[in-house]
Amino acid sequence: MSKMQEERQIAQRVTIVGAIWDALLGIAKIIAGWFSQSQALIADGIHSLSDLVTDVFVVVASNNARQAPDKNHPYGHLRFETLTTVILGIVLIIVATGIVLETFNSDRTPFATWYGAAAVILTIVIKEAIFHYTRRAGEKIGSKLLIANAWHSRSDALSSVAVLAGLVGVYFGYPWADKAAAVVVGLLIAKIAIEMIWDNLKELVDTAPDQKTLDQIKDTVDSLKNIMAPHDIRARSMAGKIFLDMHIHVPAHATVSEGHYLSDLVVYTIKKAHPQVQDVMVHVDTDDHIQSDTTDHELVGRPPSLQLPARDQILADLGYMLRSHRNYVDIEKTQLHYLNKTLHIHLIANANKAPSTDLTKVTNSILFDLQNLPYGQDHKVLWLIN
Repeated sequence: MSKMQEERQIAQRVTIVGAIWDALLGIAKIIAGWFSQSQALIADGIHSLSDLVTDVFVVVASNNARQAPDKNHPYGHLRFETLTTVILGIVLIIVATGIVLETFNSDRTPFATWYGAAAVILTIVIKEAIFHYTRRAGEKIGSKLLIANAWHSRSDALSSVAVLAGLVGVYFGYPWADKAAAVVVGLLIAKIAIEMIWDNLKELVDTAPDQKTLDQIKDTVDSLKNIMAPHDIRARSMAGKIFLDMHIHVPAHATVSEGHYLSDLVVYTIKKAHPQVQDVMVHVDTDDHIQSDTTDHELVGRPPSLQLPARDQILADLGYMLRSHRNYVDIEKTQLHYLNKTLHIHLIANANKAPSTDLTKVTNSILFDLQNLPYGQDHKVLWLIN
């Protein structure tokens, strides 16, 4: 079973458990509120049933968001969860508005009942338990939607506390306390909804994760040997997962394959230390040269790091200048080292095919022919001896 499939099963199991309790508690409070004429208790019951609606949203979004990447969604489908959370927040604002309006339009006189109080106390206990259960699962799989749904459950518990206070006020002869409690319930729901919408809208526009998290990731990379000065770190969030781009320095004389190995080591170490990181793209710089994405892109012309010619041009020049050495110099295997703003060329030659056993003499002949090369310095000839 893949990690995404496991996370999807956890989200669905936790949400279904919460949905069952939301249905039972919502119905119980609405019935108790109807018989006791308590607007606050009915509002609290509607709040619980709104949890049931959001639970359905969570199940659907979790199922879609944790599908594997495909051709049209190469980064995966996690933004489905982000978008669903925004929709969930809008639904909650509508619910909160309806509760407040109904409270002011109602002329019923509430009275305290033991079954009303029992329904509210039961809600507080169960919804607080569901909050901790759901939040732990959300933190385990890194799901902001699941964590948001957990806080929705806690808002139900908190609103039930307000309803209980209203029932106590009614019991002591203050009927207005019930309306006040209903308004508090609506405001609590609206507050949670606005926070959910704001947090996820920031994610939809690729707002970076908090600086503390980025600093911790940078410290993790700094702890590795032969990998220096991680910089130009860019990150964005998708449903609690972090997608990361960064530059690193490796030793200047590292080969391409070693640079690739070190970049793989960075990716592995980051993901192991920070499970919320879903993907890492690493750009490798040598330790003598910083290639920054923050360079002024409005500058006209090629940047200084690209003033030197590329491999195809260099090999063409070498092929012409070393035409008398083609029998034993393998031009295609030439190693190019772009170091300290200049170019160092390492030629690969076969000693068995050399015109003389005096390789020093042949080397000097090759380097002499390279004197007219208009770029680079300190070139070398590396001999292969079978």
